[in-house]
Amino acid sequence: MKLRFLTILAALLAFASLDAAAQPMRPSRPGRLHAGTDAFRGIGLTFGYVNSSYRTLDLATDEASPSGLLHGFTLGLTKDFTLLPHALYFQTGLNYYYQNDPRNDNVKIPFTDMSVRLVGDWEEHHIGIPLRLKYDLHLLDRVGLTFDAGPTLLMGLSSKYQYKTKLNDNVASVDYNLYNGKVNASGGSSDFDLEDWMEKSGMYPYGRLGRFDVMLGASVGAHFFHVLEVRIGYDWGLLNRYRKEVADMYSMHRGQFTLSAGIRF
Repeated sequence: MKLRFLTILAALLAFASLDAAAQPMRPSRPGRLHAGTDAFRGIGLTFGYVNSSYRTLDLATDEASPSGLLHGFTLGLTKDFTLLPHALYFQTGLNYYYQNDPRNDNVKIPFTDMSVRLVGDWEEHHIGIPLRLKYDLHLLDRVGLTFDAGPTLLMGLSSKYQYKTKLNDNVASVDYNLYNGKVNASGGSSDFDLEDWMEKSGMYPYGRLGRFDVMLGASVGAHFFHVLEVRIGYDWGLLNRYRKEVADMYSMHRGQFTLSAGIRF
């Protein structure tokens, strides 16, 4: 995870350095930061809260059910290109998303009267590239509202179920990769094989997931002093996350709520 995070951070810094090299210095007057300039020129650094929910639909019966609720954070860099000065922009950039769904359940051991505490989580890492149209409604000299809409290209870096349990001083753990179906297990005992139990009991997710999604969404925000920005938005996943034969029976789509703040320089 540490290597993955450092790789993403390096990509974000490279994006910022390329923009800084291409962006000419902007004049400003004392006491009026960037006054008289286009508020959205330059690079934006954003950080915020992100919440994603998955919804599964049975294609045979049209019955829908929730499939997961993940919480986390997003970190990104954005760049706005002027289409109409002080009014309309095209926004792109690079965003990183980390989300987690903690789980804590009591489970029975097959063919025994024993039960164990199963502790784990569903952890996901994504990167996204926004392709949005952004409109700025100028209110006061240093305050304005923004509205944006458009797609975001989403690519999954990692999606795993991770479980651990302890029985008679024996610790067992298992990781299930939702993209390729691989299982990594360690520990356990003759009394309880965690990997074998999860496979037989159906604790593993039904089917593998695809890495890619296209999300269509919109957001509303405000900017202050041409430097600070806040934004709230929602995106709808357009692609079925299930792969192969499972995708013929079920569809699973992602919905994503984001609340973020940022600075522009």
